[in-house]
Amino acid sequence: MALIEVQNFTYTYPGETSPTLKNISLSLESGSFAVLTGKSGSGKSTLGKALAGFIFQDEPPSYTGKIIVNGTDMAAIPLYSASERVAYVQQNPDDQFCTLTVADEIAFGLENKNIDPIEIERRIDLALEIVQGEELKDRDLANLSGGEKQKIAIASLLALFPDVLILDEPTSNLDPGATQNIFDALHHLQETRDLTVIIIEHKLAQLADFHPDLIVLEKGGISPITTIKDFQALLEKEQSSLPVSSSHSLNNKDFTIQIDHLNVSLNGNKILDNINLNLHNGEFVALMGPNGSGKSTLLQTIMGLIKPTIGKIFGFGRDLSKEKTSSLVKEIGFIFQNPDHQLFTNSVFDEATLTLKNLDLLTSEAIYKTNLLLWQMHLGGRSDDHPQRLSYGEKRRLNLLAIILHQPKLLLTDEFLIGQDRLNALRWMQFFRSYADQGHCVLFVNHHIELTQNFCDRIIFLDDGQIITDKPTKQAIASLEKLGYQAFLPKTTMEFAHA
Repeated sequence: MALIEVQNFTYTYPGETSPTLKNISLSLESGSFAVLTGKSGSGKSTLGKALAGFIFQDEPPSYTGKIIVNGTDMAAIPLYSASERVAYVQQNPDDQFCTLTVADEIAFGLENKNIDPIEIERRIDLALEIVQGEELKDRDLANLSGGEKQKIAIASLLALFPDVLILDEPTSNLDPGATQNIFDALHHLQETRDLTVIIIEHKLAQLADFHPDLIVLEKGGISPITTIKDFQALLEKEQSSLPVSSSHSLNNKDFTIQIDHLNVSLNGNKILDNINLNLHNGEFVALMGPNGSGKSTLLQTIMGLIKPTIGKIFGFGRDLSKEKTSSLVKEIGFIFQNPDHQLFTNSVFDEATLTLKNLDLLTSEAIYKTNLLLWQMHLGGRSDDHPQRLSYGEKRRLNLLAIILHQPKLLLTDEFLIGQDRLNALRWMQFFRSYADQGHCVLFVNHHIELTQNFCDRIIFLDDGQIITDKPTKQAIASLEKLGYQAFLPKTTMEFAHA
Protein backbone atom coordinates (compact mmCIF):
# COMPACT_ATOMS: atom_id res chain seq x y z
CA MET A 1 0.00 0.00 0.00
CA ALA A 2 1.23 3.49 -0.85
CA LEU A 3 2.22 5.80 2.00
CA ILE A 4 -0.31 8.43 0.87
CA GLU A 5 -3.65 7.53 -0.69
CA VAL A 6 -6.22 10.15 -1.72
CA GLN A 7 -9.50 8.53 -2.76
CA ASN A 8 -12.13 10.56 -4.68
CA PHE A 9 -11.68 13.52 -2.34
CA THR A 10 -13.92 16.60 -2.64
CA TYR A 11 -13.85 19.52 -0.19
CA THR A 12 -15.91 22.70 0.23
CA TYR A 13 -14.92 25.53 2.58
CA PRO A 14 -17.43 26.62 5.23
CA GLY A 15 -19.81 29.25 3.86
CA GLU A 16 -18.99 28.40 0.24
CA THR A 17 -21.27 26.60 -2.22
CA SER A 18 -18.70 25.42 -4.78
CA PRO A 19 -16.01 22.86 -3.85
CA THR A 20 -12.38 23.93 -3.89
CA LEU A 21 -11.16 20.37 -4.48
CA LYS A 22 -13.08 18.09 -6.83
CA ASN A 23 -12.79 14.30 -6.91
CA ILE A 24 -9.04 14.17 -6.20
CA SER A 25 -7.40 10.76 -6.40
CA LEU A 26 -3.65 10.16 -6.15
CA SER A 27 -1.08 7.97 -4.42
CA LEU A 28 2.53 8.49 -3.37
CA GLU A 29 5.01 5.86 -2.23
CA SER A 30 7.24 6.31 0.80
CA GLY A 31 10.31 8.36 -0.07
CA SER A 32 8.65 10.22 -2.93
CA PHE A 33 9.82 13.67 -4.02
CA ALA A 34 6.70 15.35 -5.41
CA VAL A 35 5.88 18.83 -6.68
CA LEU A 36 2.32 20.14 -6.49
CA THR A 37 1.77 23.02 -8.89
CA GLY A 38 -0.91 24.84 -10.85
CA LYS A 39 -2.25 28.32 -11.38
CA SER A 40 -3.04 30.59 -8.44
CA GLY A 41 -6.39 29.61 -6.93
CA SER A 42 -6.33 26.05 -8.32
CA GLY A 43 -6.54 24.48 -4.84
CA LYS A 44 -2.88 23.67 -4.14
CA SER A 45 -2.75 24.98 -0.57
CA THR A 46 -6.11 23.40 0.22
CA LEU A 47 -4.87 19.99 -0.91
CA GLY A 48 -1.73 20.44 1.15
CA LYS A 49 -3.78 21.28 4.25
CA ALA A 50 -6.04 18.30 3.57
CA LEU A 51 -3.06 15.93 3.43
CA ALA A 52 -1.85 17.38 6.76
CA GLY A 53 -5.28 17.00 8.38
CA PHE A 54 -5.86 20.74 8.88
CA ILE A 55 -9.17 21.09 7.08
CA PHE A 56 -10.84 18.32 9.06
CA GLN A 57 -10.90 20.69 12.04
CA ASP A 58 -13.81 22.63 10.48
CA GLU A 59 -17.12 22.49 12.40
CA PRO A 60 -18.37 20.47 10.63
CA PRO A 61 -16.02 19.74 7.72
CA SER A 62 -17.72 19.42 4.33
CA TYR A 63 -16.02 16.70 2.30
CA THR A 64 -16.43 13.33 0.61
CA GLY A 65 -13.79 10.68 -0.03
CA LYS A 66 -10.77 9.76 2.07
CA ILE A 67 -7.17 10.78 2.73
CA ILE A 68 -5.07 7.92 4.11
CA VAL A 69 -1.49 8.44 5.36
CA ASN A 70 0.45 5.35 6.42
CA GLY A 71 -2.80 3.44 6.89
CA THR A 72 -4.48 6.16 8.98
CA ASP A 73 -7.61 8.09 7.93
CA MET A 74 -6.53 11.71 8.52
CA ALA A 75 -10.14 12.77 9.17
CA ALA A 76 -10.43 10.32 12.07
CA ILE A 77 -7.61 11.63 14.27
CA PRO A 78 -7.05 14.91 16.16
CA LEU A 79 -4.69 17.48 14.68
CA TYR A 80 -1.90 16.81 17.20
CA SER A 81 -1.86 13.16 16.09
CA ALA A 82 -1.97 14.16 12.42
CA SER A 83 1.06 16.41 12.92
CA GLU A 84 3.12 13.45 14.09
CA ARG A 85 2.61 11.86 10.67
CA VAL A 86 2.66 14.90 8.38
CA ALA A 87 4.57 18.16 8.99
CA TYR A 88 3.19 21.16 7.11
CA VAL A 89 5.17 24.37 6.46
CA GLN A 90 2.62 27.11 5.84
CA GLN A 91 2.82 29.69 3.06
CA ASN A 92 3.11 32.56 5.54
CA PRO A 93 5.77 31.70 8.18
CA ASP A 94 4.29 34.10 10.75
CA ASP A 95 1.14 31.97 10.79
CA GLN A 96 2.96 29.02 12.33
CA PHE A 97 5.26 30.70 14.84
CA CYS A 98 4.44 30.04 18.49
CA THR A 99 7.43 31.57 20.32
CA LEU A 100 9.61 34.69 20.23
CA THR A 101 13.10 33.41 19.39
CA VAL A 102 14.63 31.17 16.74
CA ALA A 103 15.98 28.54 19.14
CA ASP A 104 12.71 28.40 21.09
CA GLU A 105 10.69 28.05 17.88
CA ILE A 106 12.68 25.06 16.64
CA ALA A 107 12.58 23.53 20.13
CA PHE A 108 8.83 24.05 20.56
CA GLY A 109 7.60 20.92 18.76
CA LEU A 110 10.40 18.80 20.18
CA GLU A 111 9.59 19.87 23.74
CA ASN A 112 5.94 18.96 23.19
CA LYS A 113 7.11 15.46 22.22
CA ASN A 114 9.22 15.20 25.42
CA ILE A 115 12.50 14.89 23.52
CA ASP A 116 15.62 14.87 25.71
CA PRO A 117 17.10 18.42 26.07
CA ILE A 118 20.50 17.32 24.77
CA GLU A 119 18.85 15.80 21.68
CA ILE A 120 16.76 18.99 21.24
CA GLU A 121 19.92 21.10 21.12
CA ARG A 122 21.45 18.72 18.57
CA ARG A 123 18.39 18.85 16.36
CA ILE A 124 18.23 22.67 16.53
CA ASP A 125 21.78 22.87 15.24
CA LEU A 126 21.16 20.22 12.59
CA ALA A 127 17.98 21.86 11.29
CA LEU A 128 19.66 25.28 11.09
CA GLU A 129 22.60 23.74 9.24
CA ILE A 130 20.23 22.20 6.66
CA VAL A 131 18.64 25.58 5.87
CA GLN A 132 21.98 27.41 6.17
CA GLY A 133 20.72 29.54 9.02
CA GLU A 134 23.22 28.79 11.79
CA GLU A 135 23.87 32.50 12.36
CA LEU A 136 20.17 33.04 13.19
CA LYS A 137 20.06 30.77 16.24
CA ASP A 138 20.16 33.53 18.88
CA ARG A 139 17.96 36.01 16.99
CA ASP A 140 14.43 37.18 17.83
CA LEU A 141 11.86 36.10 15.26
CA ALA A 142 10.47 39.65 15.07
CA ASN A 143 13.82 40.95 13.83
CA LEU A 144 14.22 38.48 10.97
CA SER A 145 13.64 39.29 7.32
CA GLY A 146 10.86 37.50 5.45
CA GLY A 147 13.34 35.07 3.89
CA GLU A 148 15.02 34.37 7.22
CA LYS A 149 11.62 33.64 8.79
CA GLN A 150 10.93 31.18 6.01
CA LYS A 151 14.15 29.34 6.78
CA ILE A 152 13.17 29.02 10.44
CA ALA A 153 9.66 27.81 9.62
CA ILE A 154 11.22 25.01 7.55
CA ALA A 155 13.85 24.23 10.18
CA SER A 156 11.27 23.98 12.98
CA LEU A 157 9.52 21.12 11.17
CA LEU A 158 12.65 19.42 9.81
CA ALA A 159 13.77 19.07 13.43
CA LEU A 160 10.77 16.82 14.11
CA PHE A 161 12.02 14.16 11.64
CA PRO A 162 8.55 13.66 10.11
CA ASP A 163 7.64 10.86 7.70
CA VAL A 164 5.96 13.34 5.33
CA LEU A 165 6.98 16.96 4.91
CA ILE A 166 4.66 19.30 2.96
CA LEU A 167 5.98 22.76 2.15
CA ASP A 168 3.63 25.43 0.81
CA GLU A 169 5.79 27.67 -1.40
CA PRO A 170 8.79 27.27 0.92
CA THR A 171 11.02 29.59 -1.11
CA SER A 172 8.62 32.42 -1.95
CA ASN A 173 10.55 34.84 0.31
CA LEU A 174 13.99 33.46 -0.51
CA ASP A 175 16.61 34.79 -2.88
CA PRO A 176 17.67 32.52 -5.79
CA GLY A 177 20.75 31.17 -4.02
CA ALA A 178 18.85 30.33 -0.84
CA THR A 179 16.07 28.81 -2.96
CA GLN A 180 18.47 26.38 -4.64
CA ASN A 181 20.07 25.52 -1.29
CA ILE A 182 16.67 24.63 0.20
CA PHE A 183 15.69 22.50 -2.79
CA ASP A 184 19.06 20.71 -2.69
CA ALA A 185 18.72 20.07 1.06
CA LEU A 186 15.17 18.72 0.76
CA HIS A 187 16.13 16.40 -2.08
CA HIS A 188 19.13 15.16 -0.08
CA LEU A 189 16.88 14.44 2.92
CA GLN A 190 14.43 12.59 0.71
CA GLU A 191 17.22 10.41 -0.66
CA THR A 192 19.10 9.76 2.60
CA ARG A 193 16.24 9.51 5.14
CA ASP A 194 13.47 8.10 2.96
CA LEU A 195 11.54 11.28 3.77
CA THR A 196 8.46 11.86 1.63
CA VAL A 197 8.59 15.48 0.43
CA ILE A 198 5.71 17.35 -1.23
CA ILE A 199 6.57 20.88 -2.39
CA ILE A 200 3.81 23.28 -3.45
CA GLU A 201 5.72 25.52 -5.82
CA HIS A 202 5.76 27.67 -8.96
CA LYS A 203 9.57 27.66 -9.40
CA LEU A 204 9.68 24.57 -11.56
CA ALA A 205 12.89 25.38 -13.45
CA GLN A 206 14.97 24.94 -10.28
CA LEU A 207 13.25 21.63 -9.48
CA ALA A 208 13.41 20.00 -12.91
CA ASP A 209 16.84 18.41 -12.37
CA PHE A 210 15.45 16.40 -9.42
CA HIS A 211 12.91 14.67 -11.71
CA PRO A 212 10.06 14.98 -9.20
CA ASP A 213 6.65 13.36 -9.34
CA LEU A 214 4.51 16.19 -10.75
CA ILE A 215 0.93 16.81 -9.60
CA VAL A 216 -0.81 19.62 -11.50
CA LEU A 217 -4.09 21.03 -10.21
CA GLU A 218 -6.51 22.82 -12.50
CA LYS A 219 -9.70 24.38 -11.10
CA GLY A 220 -9.65 22.01 -8.13
CA GLY A 221 -9.08 18.82 -10.11
CA ILE A 222 -6.07 16.77 -11.17
CA SER A 223 -4.72 17.68 -14.61
CA PRO A 224 -3.47 14.91 -16.92
CA ILE A 225 -0.14 16.76 -17.28
CA THR A 226 2.63 14.76 -15.56
CA THR A 227 5.93 16.38 -16.66
CA ILE A 228 7.43 19.80 -15.98
CA LYS A 229 8.26 20.16 -19.68
CA ASP A 230 4.62 19.68 -20.72
CA PHE A 231 3.37 22.07 -18.01
CA GLN A 232 5.87 24.73 -19.05
CA ALA A 233 4.81 24.33 -22.68
CA LEU A 234 1.18 24.93 -21.70
CA LEU A 235 2.12 28.08 -19.79
CA GLU A 236 4.21 29.33 -22.72
CA LYS A 237 1.20 28.91 -25.01
CA GLU A 238 -1.09 30.86 -22.67
CA GLN A 239 1.60 33.44 -22.04
CA SER A 240 1.99 34.17 -25.76
CA SER A 241 -1.45 35.81 -25.76
CA LEU A 242 -0.34 38.49 -23.28
CA PRO A 243 0.79 41.85 -24.65
CA VAL A 244 4.56 42.32 -24.67
CA SER A 245 5.97 44.91 -22.28
CA SER A 246 9.58 45.77 -21.59
CA SER A 247 11.77 48.27 -19.82
CA HIS A 248 12.65 51.48 -21.59
CA SER A 249 15.32 54.13 -21.47
CA LEU A 250 14.61 56.87 -18.96
CA ASN A 251 14.31 60.40 -20.30
CA ASN A 252 12.65 62.10 -17.32
CA LYS A 253 15.33 63.23 -14.87
CA ASP A 254 12.95 64.77 -12.32
CA PHE A 255 13.60 63.33 -8.88
CA THR A 256 10.81 61.67 -6.94
CA ILE A 257 13.20 60.80 -4.10
CA GLN A 258 16.82 61.68 -3.38
CA ILE A 259 18.65 59.73 -0.65
CA ASP A 260 21.98 61.04 0.67
CA HIS A 261 24.41 59.11 2.90
CA LEU A 262 21.67 57.08 4.56
CA ASN A 263 22.64 54.83 7.47
CA VAL A 264 20.23 52.78 9.57
CA SER A 265 21.09 50.83 12.72
CA LEU A 266 18.63 48.68 14.64
CA ASN A 267 19.34 47.14 18.05
CA GLY A 268 22.99 48.07 17.69
CA ASN A 269 23.35 46.42 14.28
CA LYS A 270 24.03 48.45 11.13
CA ILE A 271 21.42 47.45 8.54
CA LEU A 272 21.98 50.10 5.85
CA ASP A 273 25.42 51.59 5.18
CA ASN A 274 25.91 54.87 3.28
CA ILE A 275 23.01 54.53 0.84
CA ASN A 276 23.00 57.14 -1.94
CA LEU A 277 20.42 56.93 -4.73
CA ASN A 278 17.85 58.86 -6.73
CA LEU A 279 14.41 57.69 -7.87
CA HIS A 280 12.78 59.38 -10.85
CA ASN A 281 9.27 60.03 -12.09
CA GLY A 282 8.16 57.42 -14.62
CA GLU A 283 10.69 54.84 -13.43
CA PHE A 284 10.13 51.17 -12.57
CA VAL A 285 13.06 50.15 -10.34
CA ALA A 286 13.85 46.65 -9.08
CA LEU A 287 15.37 46.46 -5.59
CA MET A 288 17.20 43.14 -5.34
CA GLY A 289 19.72 41.32 -3.18
CA PRO A 290 20.19 38.34 -0.86
CA ASN A 291 17.88 37.73 2.12
CA GLY A 292 18.77 40.03 5.01
CA SER A 293 20.59 42.54 2.79
CA GLY A 294 18.41 45.46 3.91
CA LYS A 295 15.81 45.74 1.14
CA SER A 296 12.73 45.86 3.40
CA THR A 297 14.51 48.20 5.79
CA LEU A 298 15.24 50.63 2.96
CA LEU A 299 11.58 50.68 1.92
CA GLN A 300 10.41 51.15 5.51
CA THR A 301 12.89 53.97 6.02
CA ILE A 302 11.65 55.82 2.91
CA MET A 303 8.10 55.36 4.24
CA GLY A 304 9.06 56.83 7.62
CA LEU A 305 8.44 53.63 9.54
CA ILE A 306 12.13 53.53 10.49
CA LYS A 307 14.11 56.67 11.19
CA PRO A 308 17.60 57.08 9.67
CA THR A 309 20.54 56.95 12.05
CA ILE A 310 22.45 59.24 9.69
CA GLY A 311 21.56 60.81 6.36
CA LYS A 312 18.66 62.49 4.61
CA ILE A 313 15.73 61.59 2.37
CA PHE A 314 14.47 64.43 0.15
CA GLY A 315 11.31 64.35 -1.93
CA PHE A 316 8.38 66.45 -3.07
CA GLY A 317 10.27 69.62 -2.18
CA ARG A 318 11.02 68.78 1.44
CA ASP A 319 13.12 66.73 3.87
CA LEU A 320 11.11 63.52 4.36
CA SER A 321 13.44 62.01 6.95
CA LYS A 322 11.97 64.32 9.60
CA GLU A 323 8.33 63.55 8.83
CA LYS A 324 5.90 61.02 10.28
CA THR A 325 4.54 58.21 8.14
CA SER A 326 1.05 59.71 8.33
CA SER A 327 2.24 62.87 6.54
CA LEU A 328 3.79 60.82 3.70
CA VAL A 329 0.77 58.66 2.84
CA LYS A 330 -0.62 61.06 0.24
CA GLU A 331 2.56 60.91 -1.87
CA ILE A 332 3.92 57.45 -0.99
CA GLY A 333 2.11 54.12 -1.07
CA PHE A 334 3.56 51.09 0.70
CA ILE A 335 2.72 47.40 0.27
CA PHE A 336 4.17 45.22 3.02
CA GLN A 337 5.71 41.81 2.43
CA ASN A 338 3.06 40.23 4.66
CA PRO A 339 -0.47 41.17 3.50
CA ASP A 340 -1.89 40.73 7.00
CA HIS A 341 0.27 43.60 8.25
CA GLN A 342 -1.96 46.16 6.54
CA LEU A 343 -5.48 44.82 6.97
CA PHE A 344 -7.39 46.87 9.53
CA THR A 345 -11.14 46.84 8.90
CA ASN A 346 -14.04 44.39 8.98
CA SER A 347 -14.97 44.37 5.29
CA VAL A 348 -13.23 44.29 1.93
CA PHE A 349 -14.91 47.53 0.82
CA ASP A 350 -13.98 49.38 4.01
CA GLU A 351 -10.40 48.16 3.64
CA ALA A 352 -10.21 49.33 0.03
CA THR A 353 -11.44 52.81 0.93
CA LEU A 354 -9.68 53.28 4.29
CA THR A 355 -6.87 55.47 2.93
CA LEU A 356 -9.34 57.53 0.88
CA LYS A 357 -11.35 58.17 4.05
CA ASN A 358 -8.25 59.14 6.02
CA LEU A 359 -7.23 61.58 3.28
CA ASP A 360 -10.78 62.96 2.99
CA LEU A 361 -10.95 61.82 -0.65
CA LEU A 362 -13.93 59.45 -0.47
CA THR A 363 -16.17 61.12 -3.03
CA SER A 364 -19.02 59.50 -4.98
CA GLU A 365 -16.66 59.29 -7.96
CA ALA A 366 -14.04 57.53 -5.79
CA ILE A 367 -16.65 55.03 -4.56
CA TYR A 368 -17.63 54.25 -8.16
CA LYS A 369 -13.96 53.74 -9.08
CA THR A 370 -13.45 51.53 -6.03
CA ASN A 371 -16.31 49.23 -6.96
CA LEU A 372 -15.10 49.07 -10.55
CA LEU A 373 -11.57 48.10 -9.51
CA LEU A 374 -12.89 45.55 -7.01
CA TRP A 375 -14.57 43.73 -9.89
CA GLN A 376 -11.50 44.08 -12.10
CA MET A 377 -9.38 42.49 -9.35
CA HIS A 378 -11.93 39.67 -8.92
CA LEU A 379 -13.01 40.93 -5.50
CA GLY A 380 -16.35 42.45 -6.51
CA GLY A 381 -18.42 39.68 -4.97
CA ARG A 382 -16.45 39.89 -1.71
CA SER A 383 -17.14 43.53 -0.74
CA ASP A 384 -18.93 42.63 2.51
CA ASP A 385 -16.59 39.79 3.48
CA HIS A 386 -14.03 40.16 6.25
CA PRO A 387 -10.55 40.60 4.73
CA GLN A 388 -9.27 37.62 6.72
CA ARG A 389 -11.61 35.36 4.73
CA LEU A 390 -9.65 36.14 1.58
CA SER A 391 -6.93 33.92 0.16
CA TYR A 392 -3.31 35.04 0.30
CA GLY A 393 -3.40 36.28 -3.31
CA GLU A 394 -6.75 38.05 -2.78
CA LYS A 395 -5.31 39.85 0.24
CA ARG A 396 -2.41 41.04 -1.89
CA ARG A 397 -4.80 42.45 -4.47
CA LEU A 398 -6.79 44.20 -1.74
CA ASN A 399 -3.57 45.70 -0.31
CA LEU A 400 -2.72 47.08 -3.74
CA LEU A 401 -6.19 48.48 -4.38
CA ALA A 402 -6.25 50.26 -1.01
CA ILE A 403 -2.92 51.91 -1.81
CA ILE A 404 -3.36 53.01 -5.44
CA LEU A 405 -6.86 54.51 -5.38
CA HIS A 406 -5.46 57.94 -4.49
CA GLN A 407 -2.59 57.55 -7.02
CA PRO A 408 0.53 58.07 -4.86
CA LYS A 409 3.54 59.44 -6.73
CA LEU A 410 5.88 56.79 -5.29
CA LEU A 411 4.81 53.16 -4.86
CA LEU A 412 6.93 50.93 -2.61
CA THR A 413 6.19 47.22 -2.99
CA ASP A 414 7.86 44.51 -0.90
CA GLU A 415 7.77 41.04 -2.53
CA PHE A 416 4.36 41.55 -4.12
CA LEU A 417 4.78 38.48 -6.36
CA ILE A 418 4.89 35.97 -3.49
CA GLY A 419 2.51 33.12 -4.24
CA GLN A 420 1.79 34.20 -7.82
CA ASP A 421 1.95 31.79 -10.73
CA ARG A 422 3.86 32.84 -13.84
CA LEU A 423 0.92 34.25 -15.77
CA ASN A 424 -0.30 36.29 -12.80
CA ALA A 425 3.24 37.48 -12.15
CA LEU A 426 3.48 38.73 -15.73
CA ARG A 427 0.13 40.50 -15.46
CA TRP A 428 1.20 42.28 -12.28
CA MET A 429 4.52 43.33 -13.79
CA GLN A 430 2.57 44.82 -16.69
CA PHE A 431 0.36 46.63 -14.19
CA PHE A 432 3.33 48.18 -12.35
CA ARG A 433 5.04 49.02 -15.66
CA SER A 434 1.89 50.86 -16.72
CA TYR A 435 1.68 52.66 -13.37
CA ALA A 436 5.23 53.93 -13.82
CA ASP A 437 4.56 54.92 -17.43
CA GLN A 438 1.78 57.20 -16.15
CA GLY A 439 4.47 59.32 -14.49
CA HIS A 440 4.69 57.62 -11.09
CA CYS A 441 7.74 55.88 -9.65
CA VAL A 442 7.67 52.22 -8.55
CA LEU A 443 10.36 50.72 -6.29
CA PHE A 444 9.81 46.98 -6.43
CA VAL A 445 11.49 44.36 -4.22
CA ASN A 446 11.61 40.97 -5.92
CA HIS A 447 13.88 37.98 -6.65
CA HIS A 448 12.79 37.29 -10.25
CA ILE A 449 15.62 38.46 -12.47
CA GLU A 450 13.87 37.29 -15.66
CA LEU A 451 10.84 39.42 -14.89
CA THR A 452 13.08 42.30 -13.91
CA GLN A 453 15.03 42.29 -17.17
CA ASN A 454 11.80 42.38 -19.17
CA PHE A 455 9.96 45.11 -17.29
CA CYS A 456 12.24 47.24 -15.09
CA ASP A 457 14.29 50.25 -16.09
CA ARG A 458 16.96 49.75 -13.49
CA ILE A 459 18.29 47.47 -10.75
CA ILE A 460 19.47 48.60 -7.33
CA PHE A 461 21.26 45.60 -5.82
CA LEU A 462 21.94 45.47 -2.07
CA ASP A 463 24.22 43.14 -0.14
CA ASP A 464 25.07 43.44 3.53
CA GLY A 465 23.37 46.84 3.69
CA GLN A 466 25.37 48.41 0.87
CA ILE A 467 24.55 49.21 -2.74
CA ILE A 468 26.62 46.83 -4.88
CA THR A 469 25.33 48.13 -8.19
CA ASP A 470 22.81 50.76 -9.29
CA LYS A 471 22.54 50.76 -13.08
CA PRO A 472 20.12 50.33 -15.97
CA THR A 473 18.89 46.75 -16.03
CA LYS A 474 21.11 45.31 -18.76
CA GLN A 475 24.25 46.96 -17.37
CA ALA A 476 23.37 45.90 -13.82
CA ILE A 477 23.05 42.24 -14.86
CA ALA A 478 26.48 42.44 -16.52
CA SER A 479 27.91 43.91 -13.31
CA LEU A 480 26.36 41.16 -11.18
CA GLU A 481 27.93 38.54 -13.44
CA LYS A 482 31.38 40.13 -13.06
CA LEU A 483 30.91 40.34 -9.28
CA GLY A 484 30.05 36.64 -9.04
CA TYR A 485 26.33 36.81 -8.13
CA GLN A 486 25.56 33.79 -10.32
CA ALA A 487 22.30 32.87 -8.55
CA PHE A 488 20.80 36.24 -9.53
CA LEU A 489 21.53 35.94 -13.26
CA PRO A 490 18.91 35.00 -15.88
CA LYS A 491 18.73 31.27 -16.55
CA THR A 492 19.38 29.82 -20.00
CA THR A 493 15.89 28.34 -19.92
CA MET A 494 14.08 31.28 -18.39
CA GLU A 495 11.15 30.27 -16.23
CA PHE A 496 9.62 33.73 -16.58
CA ALA A 497 10.92 34.71 -20.01
CA HIS A 498 8.37 36.63 -22.03
CA ALA A 499 7.56 34.99 -25.35
